[in-house]
Amino acid sequence: MLNRFFLVLIYIVLFLSCESDSSDLNQNDDLVESEILWDDYTIFKTGNIPLLIIAPHGGDLKPQWLDDRNCENSKIVQDRYTLEIALQIEQELNTLGFQPFLVLSKMHRIKIDLNRSLETALCKDKSAMPLWMVFHNQIDIFQNEISSSYGRGLIIDLHGQSHPEERIELGYLLNGSMLRDLEQNATDYSNQVSIKNLISNHPKQTSFQQLLVGENSLGTLLSEQDFAAVPSQSDQAPLESQLFFSGGHNTINYGSRDSGTIDAIQVELNRAGLRAESDDRQRFANVFSNIIIDYLTVHYSDAFTP
Repeated sequence: MLNRFFLVLIYIVLFLSCESDSSDLNQNDDLVESEILWDDYTIFKTGNIPLLIIAPHGGDLKPQWLDDRNCENSKIVQDRYTLEIALQIEQELNTLGFQPFLVLSKMHRIKIDLNRSLETALCKDKSAMPLWMVFHNQIDIFQNEISSSYGRGLIIDLHGQSHPEERIELGYLLNGSMLRDLEQNATDYSNQVSIKNLISNHPKQTSFQQLLVGENSLGTLLSEQDFAAVPSQSDQAPLESQLFFSGGHNTINYGSRDSGTIDAIQVELNRAGLRAESDDRQRFANVFSNIIIDYLTVHYSDAFTP
């Protein structure tokens, strides 16, 4: 964790020192002269269960000292209500006696994208580089804490999507084509997913396919509570013509595909019937909090006992 922190710090120093024109940084004098309190733009909480919830795109703060992102291919749309939903899930878990680890951003995505690498999170204005460091360094800290305290754990990376199909999209780093070919290529794909450690160390040796579309998969548990999800037992893969988010920077880097004992699932929440109305958001938070406890109980029983 510390190695990554110092490598990022060295990168920033080198990056800024290589800028020949200070105006390119687009930092105003007030910013240089004052100390920014990055805590004002984040919510970090330590937990008592092996669950970390990340919400990088739900914030709505747009400080004037930081230019809007307008470089090519920048995604600037806020994942509306995902910050609030993360906090509602926390509250529901609290009523059950549990506190998840939280890493949430209050900064609007038009200013910084915290589900991107440091190189692509910002455009011309690099003033918020320290925020990227603070946010991702905290994920590292909580990852290590979960690993050392519980042995294994799970990250939920919470997002919002507006695809025509009103359903939750679960990203395990398998795209739509891979999900459609899951049965034929299960062995190969099991080494490419963000829950690789769960597959290798499941207390009941549940198969890879069962973890994605079986009766105790996250998608199936959600679908049974009237929150349609893909992949699940009833909807194993998006059609070739349908859009699907398979997982981004956070799922790739903080899941167990490449190493580690912490798994990750990107959870893309649909709008109608879930995010759009306050009653639906509250209902989802209640349902999801109970589902995630059941999920941990079944799949992480060696690390979690309710």
